[in-house]
Amino acid sequence: MNDKEETAVGRNTLFFIVNPASHSGKGMSLWKKTEAILKAKNVPYKVYLSEKRGDIAILTRRLTASLKEGEERTLVMLGGDGTVNEGLQGIRNFAQIRLGYIPTGSSNDLARDMGIGGDVESALLAVLDEKREKRIDLGRLIWREDGKRRERLFLVGCGIGYDAEVCEEAFFSPMKAVLNRLGLGKLTYLGIGLKKMVTAPCVRAAVRLDGDRIVHLHKMLFVVSMLHRFEGGGFCFCPQADAQDGILDVCVVDGVPKWKYPIIIPFALLGRHGQFSGVSLCRARRIDIKTSVPLWVQTDGEVPGKMDRITITNEKQKVRFIC
Repeated sequence: MNDKEETAVGRNTLFFIVNPASHSGKGMSLWKKTEAILKAKNVPYKVYLSEKRGDIAILTRRLTASLKEGEERTLVMLGGDGTVNEGLQGIRNFAQIRLGYIPTGSSNDLARDMGIGGDVESALLAVLDEKREKRIDLGRLIWREDGKRRERLFLVGCGIGYDAEVCEEAFFSPMKAVLNRLGLGKLTYLGIGLKKMVTAPCVRAAVRLDGDRIVHLHKMLFVVSMLHRFEGGGFCFCPQADAQDGILDVCVVDGVPKWKYPIIIPFALLGRHGQFSGVSLCRARRIDIKTSVPLWVQTDGEVPGKMDRITITNEKQKVRFIC
Protein backbone atom coordinates (compact mmCIF):
# COMPACT_ATOMS: atom_id res chain seq x y z
CA MET A 1 0.00 0.00 0.00
CA ASN A 2 2.78 2.42 -0.88
CA ASP A 3 0.94 4.16 -3.73
CA LYS A 4 -0.32 7.59 -2.76
CA GLU A 5 -3.69 8.59 -4.12
CA GLU A 6 -3.36 11.60 -6.40
CA THR A 7 -5.40 14.63 -5.47
CA ALA A 8 -6.86 14.83 -8.97
CA VAL A 9 -7.65 11.92 -11.26
CA GLY A 10 -9.53 11.67 -14.52
CA ARG A 11 -13.24 10.99 -14.43
CA ASN A 12 -12.75 7.73 -16.32
CA THR A 13 -9.87 6.45 -14.20
CA LEU A 14 -10.36 2.87 -12.98
CA PHE A 15 -9.15 1.99 -9.49
CA PHE A 16 -7.90 -1.59 -9.30
CA ILE A 17 -7.53 -3.36 -5.96
CA VAL A 18 -5.47 -6.50 -6.44
CA ASN A 19 -4.98 -9.45 -4.14
CA PRO A 20 -1.61 -10.85 -5.32
CA ALA A 21 -2.06 -13.93 -3.10
CA SER A 22 -5.27 -15.03 -4.81
CA HIS A 23 -5.20 -18.27 -6.79
CA SER A 24 -2.19 -19.47 -4.75
CA GLY A 25 -0.03 -16.51 -5.67
CA LYS A 26 -1.05 -16.28 -9.31
CA GLY A 27 -2.98 -13.09 -8.62
CA MET A 28 0.03 -10.93 -9.45
CA SER A 29 0.68 -12.60 -12.81
CA LEU A 30 -3.02 -12.24 -13.67
CA TRP A 31 -2.82 -8.56 -12.76
CA LYS A 32 0.19 -8.14 -15.09
CA LYS A 33 -1.90 -9.63 -17.88
CA THR A 34 -4.74 -7.24 -17.03
CA GLU A 35 -2.36 -4.30 -16.90
CA ALA A 36 -0.96 -5.10 -20.34
CA ILE A 37 -4.47 -4.94 -21.80
CA LEU A 38 -5.17 -1.63 -20.05
CA LYS A 39 -2.00 -0.12 -21.46
CA ALA A 40 -2.71 -1.43 -24.94
CA LYS A 41 -6.15 0.21 -24.83
CA ASN A 42 -4.84 3.43 -23.23
CA VAL A 43 -7.22 3.07 -20.29
CA PRO A 44 -6.37 5.38 -17.36
CA TYR A 45 -6.01 3.42 -14.13
CA LYS A 46 -4.48 3.29 -10.69
CA VAL A 47 -3.59 0.07 -8.88
CA TYR A 48 -3.37 -0.80 -5.19
CA LEU A 49 -1.96 -4.11 -3.96
CA SER A 50 -2.98 -5.77 -0.72
CA GLU A 51 -0.23 -7.18 1.45
CA LYS A 52 -2.14 -8.79 4.30
CA ARG A 53 -5.64 -9.55 5.50
CA GLY A 54 -7.52 -6.32 6.25
CA ASP A 55 -5.68 -4.19 3.68
CA ILE A 56 -8.47 -4.31 1.12
CA ALA A 57 -11.09 -2.83 3.45
CA ILE A 58 -8.65 -0.05 4.36
CA LEU A 59 -8.06 0.67 0.67
CA THR A 60 -11.75 0.80 -0.27
CA ARG A 61 -12.47 3.06 2.70
CA ARG A 62 -9.67 5.36 1.65
CA LEU A 63 -10.89 5.49 -1.95
CA THR A 64 -14.56 6.07 -1.19
CA ALA A 65 -14.87 8.05 2.03
CA SER A 66 -13.88 11.45 0.62
CA LEU A 67 -15.92 11.53 -2.59
CA LYS A 68 -17.70 14.82 -3.15
CA GLU A 69 -21.40 15.05 -3.93
CA GLY A 70 -22.03 13.99 -7.52
CA GLU A 71 -18.58 12.40 -7.88
CA GLU A 72 -18.39 8.74 -8.89
CA ARG A 73 -15.62 6.17 -8.85
CA THR A 74 -15.16 2.71 -10.36
CA LEU A 75 -13.43 0.14 -8.16
CA VAL A 76 -12.33 -3.14 -9.74
CA MET A 77 -11.49 -6.09 -7.49
CA LEU A 78 -9.03 -8.66 -8.79
CA GLY A 79 -9.16 -11.69 -6.50
CA GLY A 80 -11.69 -14.17 -5.16
CA ASP A 81 -15.06 -13.89 -3.44
CA GLY A 82 -13.21 -13.10 -0.21
CA THR A 83 -11.44 -10.17 -1.86
CA VAL A 84 -14.78 -8.65 -2.90
CA ASN A 85 -16.26 -9.33 0.53
CA GLU A 86 -13.40 -7.60 2.31
CA GLY A 87 -13.67 -4.68 -0.08
CA LEU A 88 -17.36 -4.24 0.74
CA GLN A 89 -16.53 -3.60 4.38
CA GLY A 90 -14.72 -0.36 3.56
CA ILE A 91 -16.98 1.11 0.87
CA ARG A 92 -18.77 4.30 1.74
CA ASN A 93 -21.53 5.88 -0.37
CA PHE A 94 -22.52 2.85 -2.45
CA ALA A 95 -24.57 5.10 -4.73
CA GLN A 96 -21.34 6.75 -5.94
CA ILE A 97 -19.40 3.52 -6.53
CA ARG A 98 -19.41 1.21 -9.54
CA LEU A 99 -17.98 -2.18 -8.59
CA GLY A 100 -16.16 -4.37 -11.11
CA TYR A 101 -14.78 -7.85 -10.58
CA ILE A 102 -12.07 -9.93 -12.23
CA PRO A 103 -12.33 -13.36 -10.55
CA THR A 104 -9.05 -15.10 -9.72
CA GLY A 105 -10.09 -17.06 -6.61
CA SER A 106 -10.71 -20.74 -5.93
CA SER A 107 -14.51 -20.80 -5.70
CA ASN A 108 -15.68 -17.69 -7.62
CA ASP A 109 -19.34 -18.25 -6.74
CA LEU A 110 -20.22 -14.60 -7.31
CA ALA A 111 -18.75 -14.71 -10.80
CA ARG A 112 -20.50 -18.00 -11.51
CA ASP A 113 -23.93 -16.56 -10.78
CA MET A 114 -23.25 -13.22 -12.47
CA GLY A 115 -22.03 -14.88 -15.66
CA ILE A 116 -18.46 -13.57 -15.39
CA GLY A 117 -16.03 -15.98 -17.03
CA GLY A 118 -12.67 -16.97 -15.64
CA ASP A 119 -10.79 -15.39 -18.54
CA VAL A 120 -9.11 -12.16 -17.45
CA GLU A 121 -9.54 -10.39 -20.77
CA SER A 122 -13.29 -11.06 -21.11
CA ALA A 123 -13.88 -9.99 -17.49
CA LEU A 124 -11.93 -6.78 -18.08
CA LEU A 125 -13.80 -6.00 -21.30
CA ALA A 126 -17.05 -6.25 -19.35
CA VAL A 127 -15.69 -3.74 -16.82
CA LEU A 128 -14.77 -1.34 -19.62
CA ASP A 129 -18.32 -1.43 -21.02
CA GLU A 130 -20.26 1.27 -19.15
CA LYS A 131 -23.54 -0.25 -20.32
CA ARG A 132 -22.93 -3.44 -18.32
CA GLU A 133 -23.90 -1.95 -14.95
CA LYS A 134 -26.47 -3.95 -12.97
CA ARG A 135 -28.06 -3.12 -9.62
CA ILE A 136 -27.76 -6.03 -7.18
CA ASP A 137 -28.73 -6.65 -3.55
CA LEU A 138 -26.48 -6.20 -0.54
CA GLY A 139 -26.71 -8.50 2.48
CA ARG A 140 -25.95 -7.50 6.05
CA LEU A 141 -24.99 -9.74 9.00
CA ILE A 142 -25.60 -8.18 12.42
CA TRP A 143 -24.48 -9.48 15.82
CA ARG A 144 -23.33 -8.24 19.22
CA GLU A 145 -19.83 -8.72 20.58
CA ASP A 146 -18.47 -7.33 23.84
CA GLY A 147 -21.71 -5.41 24.24
CA LYS A 148 -21.32 -3.65 20.88
CA ARG A 149 -23.25 -3.99 17.64
CA ARG A 150 -21.16 -5.53 14.85
CA GLU A 151 -21.93 -5.77 11.15
CA ARG A 152 -20.51 -7.44 8.08
CA LEU A 153 -21.74 -6.96 4.52
CA PHE A 154 -21.97 -9.68 1.89
CA LEU A 155 -22.94 -10.21 -1.74
CA VAL A 156 -23.23 -13.99 -2.08
CA GLY A 157 -24.55 -15.45 1.16
CA CYS A 158 -24.29 -15.81 4.92
CA GLY A 159 -24.35 -19.14 6.72
CA ILE A 160 -24.15 -20.46 10.28
CA GLY A 161 -23.06 -23.98 11.19
CA TYR A 162 -21.72 -26.61 8.83
CA ASP A 163 -20.98 -24.47 5.77
CA ALA A 164 -19.15 -21.90 7.89
CA GLU A 165 -17.10 -24.65 9.54
CA VAL A 166 -16.00 -25.77 6.09
CA CYS A 167 -15.01 -22.19 5.18
CA GLU A 168 -13.07 -21.78 8.42
CA GLU A 169 -11.00 -24.91 7.83
CA ALA A 170 -10.55 -24.18 4.11
CA PHE A 171 -8.93 -20.84 4.89
CA PHE A 172 -6.05 -22.56 6.70
CA SER A 173 -5.97 -25.73 4.62
CA PRO A 174 -2.76 -26.61 2.70
CA MET A 175 -5.04 -28.67 0.45
CA LYS A 176 -6.49 -25.43 -0.94
CA ALA A 177 -3.10 -24.17 -2.14
CA VAL A 178 -2.26 -27.49 -3.80
CA LEU A 179 -5.62 -27.76 -5.57
CA ASN A 180 -5.45 -24.11 -6.65
CA ARG A 181 -2.14 -24.79 -8.38
CA LEU A 182 -3.82 -27.63 -10.23
CA GLY A 183 -6.79 -25.44 -11.16
CA LEU A 184 -9.07 -27.52 -8.91
CA GLY A 185 -9.51 -25.08 -6.02
CA LYS A 186 -13.25 -25.59 -5.69
CA LEU A 187 -12.63 -29.23 -4.73
CA THR A 188 -11.17 -27.91 -1.47
CA TYR A 189 -14.66 -27.21 -0.16
CA LEU A 190 -15.97 -30.57 -1.33
CA GLY A 191 -13.11 -32.48 0.33
CA ILE A 192 -13.35 -30.62 3.64
CA GLY A 193 -17.13 -30.77 3.46
CA LEU A 194 -17.08 -34.56 3.27
CA LYS A 195 -14.83 -34.72 6.33
CA LYS A 196 -16.94 -32.26 8.30
CA MET A 197 -20.03 -34.39 7.75
CA VAL A 198 -18.73 -36.66 10.47
CA THR A 199 -17.63 -33.98 12.97
CA ALA A 200 -19.99 -31.02 12.48
CA PRO A 201 -22.39 -30.60 15.43
CA CYS A 202 -26.16 -30.61 15.10
CA VAL A 203 -27.73 -28.15 17.55
CA ARG A 204 -31.03 -26.69 18.65
CA ALA A 205 -31.99 -23.39 17.08
CA ALA A 206 -34.85 -20.96 16.56
CA VAL A 207 -35.22 -19.14 13.24
CA ARG A 208 -37.53 -16.14 13.03
CA LEU A 209 -38.63 -15.06 9.56
CA ASP A 210 -39.50 -11.40 8.99
CA GLY A 211 -39.96 -10.83 12.74
CA ASP A 212 -43.04 -13.02 12.75
CA ARG A 213 -43.03 -16.77 12.12
CA ILE A 214 -40.62 -18.81 14.28
CA VAL A 215 -39.26 -22.17 13.15
CA HIS A 216 -37.82 -24.38 15.89
CA LEU A 217 -34.96 -26.68 14.85
CA HIS A 218 -33.82 -29.62 16.98
CA LYS A 219 -30.85 -31.01 15.04
CA MET A 220 -29.75 -28.12 12.86
CA LEU A 221 -26.73 -28.76 10.67
CA PHE A 222 -26.71 -25.31 9.08
CA VAL A 223 -28.80 -22.38 7.89
CA VAL A 224 -27.63 -20.35 4.91
CA SER A 225 -29.23 -17.15 3.61
CA MET A 226 -28.39 -16.44 -0.02
CA LEU A 227 -28.58 -13.51 -2.42
CA HIS A 228 -27.11 -15.66 -5.20
CA ARG A 229 -27.62 -19.30 -6.06
CA PHE A 230 -24.15 -20.71 -5.43
CA GLU A 231 -21.65 -20.98 -2.61
CA GLY A 232 -18.77 -23.25 -1.59
CA GLY A 233 -17.40 -23.68 -5.10
CA GLY A 234 -20.64 -24.34 -6.96
CA PHE A 235 -23.19 -25.77 -4.50
CA CYS A 236 -26.59 -24.51 -5.62
CA PHE A 237 -28.11 -24.26 -2.15
CA CYS A 238 -30.78 -21.73 -3.17
CA PRO A 239 -31.71 -22.42 -6.81
CA GLN A 240 -34.41 -19.71 -6.87
CA ALA A 241 -32.23 -16.92 -5.47
CA ASP A 242 -32.45 -13.64 -7.38
CA ALA A 243 -29.84 -11.00 -6.52
CA GLN A 244 -32.17 -8.14 -7.50
CA ASP A 245 -35.41 -8.94 -5.64
CA GLY A 246 -34.50 -7.76 -2.13
CA ILE A 247 -35.31 -11.19 -0.71
CA LEU A 248 -33.10 -13.64 1.18
CA ASP A 249 -33.43 -17.21 -0.07
CA VAL A 250 -32.85 -19.58 2.83
CA CYS A 251 -31.76 -23.22 2.98
CA VAL A 252 -32.24 -25.01 6.32
CA VAL A 253 -30.88 -28.49 7.05
CA ASP A 254 -32.35 -29.98 10.22
CA GLY A 255 -32.80 -33.56 11.45
CA VAL A 256 -31.08 -35.26 8.48
CA PRO A 257 -29.27 -38.49 9.46
CA LYS A 258 -25.53 -38.25 8.84
CA TRP A 259 -25.53 -41.38 6.67
CA LYS A 260 -27.74 -39.49 4.24
CA TYR A 261 -25.35 -36.53 3.74
CA PRO A 262 -23.28 -38.18 0.95
CA ILE A 263 -26.51 -38.94 -0.88
CA ILE A 264 -27.77 -35.36 -0.69
CA ILE A 265 -24.49 -33.64 -1.63
CA PRO A 266 -24.63 -34.45 -5.39
CA PHE A 267 -28.21 -33.16 -5.49
CA ALA A 268 -27.08 -29.92 -3.79
CA LEU A 269 -24.66 -29.32 -6.65
CA LEU A 270 -27.65 -29.45 -8.99
CA GLY A 271 -30.01 -27.46 -6.76
CA ARG A 272 -32.30 -30.44 -6.26
CA HIS A 273 -31.65 -31.14 -2.56
CA GLY A 274 -34.97 -29.61 -1.48
CA GLN A 275 -36.76 -32.87 -2.25
CA PHE A 276 -35.19 -34.57 0.78
CA SER A 277 -36.87 -34.67 4.18
CA GLY A 278 -35.07 -32.36 6.59
CA VAL A 279 -34.01 -29.90 3.86
CA SER A 280 -36.23 -26.81 3.72
CA LEU A 281 -36.15 -23.84 1.38
CA CYS A 282 -37.90 -20.60 2.31
CA ARG A 283 -37.69 -16.84 1.71
CA ALA A 284 -37.68 -13.72 3.89
CA ARG A 285 -36.41 -10.15 4.00
CA ARG A 286 -35.02 -10.53 7.52
CA ILE A 287 -33.90 -13.59 9.44
CA ASP A 288 -33.07 -13.84 13.15
CA ILE A 289 -31.27 -16.98 14.28
CA LYS A 290 -30.56 -18.12 17.83
CA THR A 291 -28.58 -21.34 18.43
CA SER A 292 -28.07 -23.38 21.60
CA VAL A 293 -24.28 -23.04 21.30
CA PRO A 294 -22.03 -20.62 19.39
CA LEU A 295 -21.29 -21.76 15.83
CA TRP A 296 -19.01 -20.50 13.08
CA VAL A 297 -20.61 -17.90 10.80
CA GLN A 298 -19.48 -17.03 7.28
CA THR A 299 -20.19 -14.23 4.83
CA ASP A 300 -19.08 -14.96 1.25
CA GLY A 301 -16.70 -17.58 2.68
CA GLU A 302 -15.11 -15.14 5.16
CA VAL A 303 -15.50 -16.16 8.81
CA PRO A 304 -15.80 -13.32 11.37
CA GLY A 305 -16.16 -15.71 14.32
CA LYS A 306 -18.45 -17.95 16.37
CA MET A 307 -21.89 -16.65 17.33
CA ASP A 308 -25.14 -17.88 18.85
CA ARG A 309 -27.44 -14.99 17.91
CA ILE A 310 -27.42 -13.27 14.52
CA THR A 311 -29.65 -11.17 12.28
CA ILE A 312 -29.43 -11.21 8.49
CA THR A 313 -31.05 -8.57 6.26
CA ASN A 314 -31.11 -7.63 2.58
CA GLU A 315 -30.93 -4.16 1.01
CA LYS A 316 -32.51 -4.24 -2.44
CA GLN A 317 -30.32 -3.26 -5.41
CA LYS A 318 -27.88 -1.33 -3.24
CA VAL A 319 -24.75 -2.17 -5.27
CA ARG A 320 -23.89 -0.91 -8.76
CA PHE A 321 -22.18 -3.99 -10.16
CA ILE A 322 -20.51 -4.29 -13.59
CA CYS A 323 -20.93 -7.67 -15.26
